[in-house]
Amino acid sequence: MSQSEMGFRTAPFGFRREDVLDFIEDEADRRNALEEKLQQAEEERARLAQEKEDADRAAQALIADRDRILAEEQAKDQTITSLKAKVRAAQEQADQAQKELTALREQMDETQKALDSVRADNASLLSKCAEYDEARARLAEIELCAHGRAEEIQQRAEQDACSLVEEAEQMAERLISAIENTKEAYRQAIAAAERERAHADSQAAEALAQFDEIMTGLRGRLSHAIETPAEQDPPVPKPHETPAKPAEHPAQPVEKHKPACQGREKPTLAQLLGALRGNK
Repeated sequence: MSQSEMGFRTAPFGFRREDVLDFIEDEADRRNALEEKLQQAEEERARLAQEKEDADRAAQALIADRDRILAEEQAKDQTITSLKAKVRAAQEQADQAQKELTALREQMDETQKALDSVRADNASLLSKCAEYDEARARLAEIELCAHGRAEEIQQRAEQDACSLVEEAEQMAERLISAIENTKEAYRQAIAAAERERAHADSQAAEALAQFDEIMTGLRGRLSHAIETPAEQDPPVPKPHETPAKPAEHPAQPVEKHKPACQGREKPTLAQLLGALRGNK
């Protein structure tokens, strides 16, 4: 740095004291300013280093937070997936519950209808109970009246029964005598019928014996008529014709005529009567 730059003014024995002092003061001020700036720079560097460390620690904390958040997010995703499955299951259960609720409502409607019907029937039964009570009261009155009339009727019936018993006894006596008479008449009729049957049996036995004799005679006569050969008439010659001589044949032994009745069936009564008429 030149003197002119430093601003020194010359003096008889060098530079002016004021200029040198001013320069020294200025340099001291500048040096102090530089030292202050340097101190500030050191402080700034230290502050920045501290901030860097703080930033590193914050970054590490952020990374840890990020990892924690990611883990939490994964856990949340798993939880969400599980919750979604639970929600679907709950939805299915809700649908099933809705169906059951619908069915229960229908059952409630049917139950309500049945309850209304029962209430109507109950009202009808109550009215019928009232009618029954009235009818029972009337029946009690009728029963009392009927009891009194029954006693009267019983007394009359006992009286009528006594008279009917007497009449029945008399009628029984008449019937017994009529039965005895009828039994006697039946006995006589049976005896007469037995006598007539015995007479008819004897007549029938005689008629059967006579019929057997007639049948025996008829069978004998019919057998004799069958065994006797029928006679044949000789042939009559025609006019102007000479009777032909019988052809000479060698004599043959005469066979005995066997009865034609052998092997025949026994004649019936109608056949016997026909043969008898023919013989007559």
